Parts: sequence; C-alpha cells; structure tokens
Amino acid sequence: MTHLDSAGLATSRLAARPKRSAALQDFLENALHDLPWRVVISDWTGRTYVTGGHEAHWSGQDLRVRIKTEAAGRDLLRLDGLRFLERFLEGDVDLDGNLYILADIRKYSALRLKLRHLIGRVLKHVAFQSTARASVNVKSHYDIPQEALNVYLDRTYMSYSCGMFEDPDRLDIEELKRVGRGREDDFDSLEKSMWRKFKDAADYIAPAAGETLLDVGCGYGGQLIVALENHPFGKVVGWTHSRNQVTDGSEMLARFDRERWELNEGDYRNDDRVYDHITSTGMISHVGPRGLVPYVRQVRRRIKSGGRYLHHALMTAYEKLPLDLNAGIAFNKKYVWPGFHWFTVGEHVRALEKNGFQIESAINLTRHYAKTTTAWYERMMAHRDVMTEALGEQTLRAWQIFLAGITGSYLARDIHVYRLYCVAV
Repeated sequence: MTHLDSAGLATSRLAARPKRSAALQDFLENALHDLPWRVVISDWTGRTYVTGGHEAHWSGQDLRVRIKTEAAGRDLLRLDGLRFLERFLEGDVDLDGNLYILADIRKYSALRLKLRHLIGRVLKHVAFQSTARASVNVKSHYDIPQEALNVYLDRTYMSYSCGMFEDPDRLDIEELKRVGRGREDDFDSLEKSMWRKFKDAADYIAPAAGETLLDVGCGYGGQLIVALENHPFGKVVGWTHSRNQVTDGSEMLARFDRERWELNEGDYRNDDRVYDHITSTGMISHVGPRGLVPYVRQVRRRIKSGGRYLHHALMTAYEKLPLDLNAGIAFNKKYVWPGFHWFTVGEHVRALEKNGFQIESAINLTRHYAKTTTAWYERMMAHRDVMTEALGEQTLRAWQIFLAGITGSYLARDIHVYRLYCVAV
C-alpha cells in the first residue's frame, strides 16, 4: 500500500488536473467531430483547442467556450447538460459568439438528463394548469421589468410570438436589429412581421359587421388593434395574466372607441360569454402536459357554431423520449419559462377534430419563428447593459441560452410552429 503525505497528496491532485483536461479534450473532439461549425474551447488549465468543422455559419461567428473550473469539465464528461448550463449562469463557464448552435451540440454529444434528474420535473409540470398556477407562470415570464422587454420585442405591438416575414430564410442580423414601424416599412422588419401575423388572423376571421372576437392570451393587444383597424368587429376582447400587458396595451388601444374593446387581466376561463370568433397565438404552450384537450374544449364552449378559430401553437417534433429529458427544455422550464409544454402537430389535430372543430388549412411558420427569435436575441445582446441592469447578469445569461438555443432548434426542425385555421362545428 502506498501512503502519501499532505505534500504528496497535493502533487497527486495537481497531476490529475491535466489528465481530466486531456480527457475532456478527447471527449469533445470526438463528440463534435461531425459538427459542421467551429467551436473554440479553452479550459481551467490554459489548454485551448478547436473542434467541429469549418463550414461558414450564417451568424458569421464561432462558438467560444471557456470552461473555467474543473468541476464544469467534470459535468461535461458525465453528460450532465443541465448542470453545465447552470455553470454558465454561475460564471464557471463563459459562452460567446455563435450560441445558435447549442441545439446542434446537444444532438451530437447526447447531453440529456438522466432519469434521476427527470422525475421531479415531470411531476412538477404534469398537470393541466389551474388558473392560479397559470397566473404565476405567466407573470414570472412576462411581468419582468418593462425596460428589459422594450429593448428586444418589436416596438409597435410588443408581440411575444412568431412573426410572419416576407422572406423567413434571409437572416440578416443588421436588418433584424433595425427598428421599424410596422405595415409601412420598406424592409423586412420585426415590426412589420408582427403586423402581417395579426392581419393574417383578422383576414381569416373576416367578420360580418358587429361580430365579436375573443383573443386568448392576448399579450399587449396587438391582435385586437389590427382587427379593429381592418374589419368591422362590434367588439374585441383580450385576456392575459400579465399586468404589464394590460397597462401598456390599454394605452395602445385607447385611440379606439372604448365600447369596442376590452383588455382584461385574468384567466379567460372566468369569462362565460360566447363569441362569434376566437384567436389564440401561442397561449397553448402554457396549459401543461395534460392541458391540450381541456383547453380545446374550453375554447369550443366559448365560440358559436360556424365561428372561425385560429389556433397558433409551438409544437415539438415527435420523439420517443419524454420532452423533459432534453437538458435545454429542463433548463428553460426552471430558469426562463415555467410551466410550458409542447405537443406534436398530430396531437393538436386530434384534439381539435375530436372536440368540435374542423381544420380548413394549416401553415408551418418554423422558419419565421427562427427569424423572430434571432431578432429578439440580437436586439437583446445589442442592449445587454440595459438587460443586465434590469434583470441581472444571471438572468441575462439564462435568456441567452433560451433565445439562441430555441433559434437553433427551429432551424434544426426539432420544434415547429403551426397556424391551424379552424371552423367550429
């Protein structure tokens, strides 16, 4: 048996450090060998190396990863993707440059949650969202300081959902950072994309004079504004759990006849009125894993037969593994967007058809949402000082992971966005 004194033990530990560094380098070079884009890695020992391929990325940048502690390197070797992302929040890891490829790295390196990490998250998010839980979840995501939201959402409608661009495949970062005004813009602005989305829904509804519209999860009221501008609705009504959205949205709607609109803070389920038509843009993500069918049934109770319903939703691609086993999903539920859940397009179609709706048409907006979240990310990072002052460095880092990561997931078609145009039967 070999005995080490304190000096020998310290020497042994120091010798282990470069061994772990070398093991991490071997692992990352092998895991990311087929990744098309460059990743520049440096670690706690001063070792720097490049892995991945040499294809040009549309962002024009490499991903730069600085692993500042041995513990963070150990997380990667253990394939604990969630803990590694948390190290980024804590400052043990720095990520710069092309964060858009984080979703691709997950695919190549198999950074998934282990079962012991998964169980608590599944139990936490398994139920249909009650009105109380829905309020808490929405406020934690949308009632952040308004000055933070102002720097990256579109400046005209403050819309927190997918736009509809003229050219979704053209990812021009400088153009997306340029602030437009909406409908009249002579370039493919974020602001104009939001107007086109709201106009698309209002044109599909195409109401007769005096008919009513309910917008479920209405945000700041952009859908209500564009509906009133373009069609003879008798009244448009929106519901949101966010106080910020009601306060600012009411100011945006103030130029219209007060008898023709309502913007309410609370849960749409507390409104028993029956409407001629209904729209919902992204709200379905908040209903929880068991909430899709109950949600569709609630909508059907509130719409007249023959009424038109626009169902706009984030949807996941089919996978055998549970959604929450994805480290990025678990991270976003914990740090950015509590309570969200996505279903496949097949699950949405089945829920609608079994509960009183016929689907007239559908369009896939996945590329449009990739362009939307690119605009949000680039605008946010262009004003990171404002974001840091309003939210703190750790929250800014969480939003970097969320926005850049989800953009990559759209481009990889791991996540989809569909608009389903429905009629109540």
